[in-house]
Amino acid sequence: MVEDFSEMHGDGGRVVSRTQDSSVGAAPSAPARDTSMGTRTLRVRVDAGLRLAVGDVPPKMGEALCRALSLPNPAYLKLVRLRKRPGAEPQTLYFFRQQERELVLPRGAIHVLRRAADEAGLTLSFEDARVLPPNRLPKLPAVSLRDYQAAAVERLAKATQGTAVLPCGAGKSVLAVGAIARLRTPALILVHTLDLAEQWREHVRERLGLEAGLVGAGEEEVRPVTVAVVQSLARWDEAKLDAFLHGFGLLVLDEAHHIAASAFHRIVDRCPARYRLGLTATPEREDGLTPLLRLYLGALLAVVKHEDLVARGVLVVPEVRAVETAFDYPYFRAADYAPMLEALAEDKARNDLVLGAVAREAWAGHLCLVLTGRVDHCELLAHRLSAAGLSAAALTSEVPREARKTLLDQARAGRVRVLVATSLADEGLDLPRLSRVFLVYPGRARGRTVQRLGRLMRPHPEKKSAVLIDFVDGQVPLLRRHHAERRQQYATVLGVATAANAR
Repeated sequence: MVEDFSEMHGDGGRVVSRTQDSSVGAAPSAPARDTSMGTRTLRVRVDAGLRLAVGDVPPKMGEALCRALSLPNPAYLKLVRLRKRPGAEPQTLYFFRQQERELVLPRGAIHVLRRAADEAGLTLSFEDARVLPPNRLPKLPAVSLRDYQAAAVERLAKATQGTAVLPCGAGKSVLAVGAIARLRTPALILVHTLDLAEQWREHVRERLGLEAGLVGAGEEEVRPVTVAVVQSLARWDEAKLDAFLHGFGLLVLDEAHHIAASAFHRIVDRCPARYRLGLTATPEREDGLTPLLRLYLGALLAVVKHEDLVARGVLVVPEVRAVETAFDYPYFRAADYAPMLEALAEDKARNDLVLGAVAREAWAGHLCLVLTGRVDHCELLAHRLSAAGLSAAALTSEVPREARKTLLDQARAGRVRVLVATSLADEGLDLPRLSRVFLVYPGRARGRTVQRLGRLMRPHPEKKSAVLIDFVDGQVPLLRRHHAERRQQYATVLGVATAANAR
């Protein structure tokens, strides 16, 4: 169910006055009592979070809220699992705070608050202090939306916050641009890389005819629609950050599953924009922190499945092929993992196998993306492919921003045949022409696997087929198990089994 903030009503339909005051920290007045019903009313101030006067919250209700907003710390559990000393790492993470005489909850935790209030026999009344700037955007061009995109935008307009879960290629950015056009309020789009920031600025330019501002890479240009890199905002002092965040009526968080990172949820938790929209293809987190999506961004606005879009012709279905390698390594304990990966990246026979497979597909006219986990491996593979006469390049964080943009533009135009990339390419890479992806480095993370499949699922007029080629190091039991997990993920997403190829 989507939490509806559109009408700040107390239970029983009693309307509480609303305000556009954007200040924070003001304590609510004393709790009221509804004499006609004989029940207490708990006042809640809604801005960037849900603010309750500590003195108004019954002890048992306070304990229930604290329990519901506490989660096991995955970093602590990992240290324990590895039999290492946790040190200062806390066992539990708390997603609420006490600020002077107020208890402040994440704004998406309205469902937690309502449940706790019901159990305590309290009604809730709301004071709306969210920000909706008076300077509306000019009339914008109509954005053509598919039915599921349009439905999500309308649900956002009513509920004011929530997350859209759409597969790669389903048009998450188009949905967000449609929301900006529909709401016509200053919008802030949060991303985690400069490459994504540039892609978003291009989307805004093409579809809305607006030049978006940019915060990141040393730039601090603020416009009615601004794209900001989270890591840049995290370095600002609180006063500067708060003044900036109070200028927007819509917050869009791209790759919203990153909300679990403290830099992300702390910024979202300070932004009092009336509307919040999260976008992700991979909402489930393996570390147990999936609930943070709802706590900070609200309930689901839309969930669209791969198979539905494939059936409608919106996405293509890639074939998955497994290629066995002869790589072997004496792996016995966790401490062996890093040396094993180093040996794998340096194994000449394995690299020759990879390069031969990539070269065949590239010479056949396919745009190829080779994914590895090491910068030095990227550079080695790209160098050897270039030496063989192919237009190949490494795409890593060490490549300057403008050079990365140029490489991607060349790949879109078909002038670069092979990109060899690190995890930089796992999220937000917009290459509809891409028809071959090669996984040449071990891994099993579900979200990353889904993202990599998604790279291939965008339709393109020149794409006759789409294939993901997974290199399997079956001689190492651990890496064989990792591949088995990837196979399960492929089957879940695509509904098909992985084809095994002979070496």
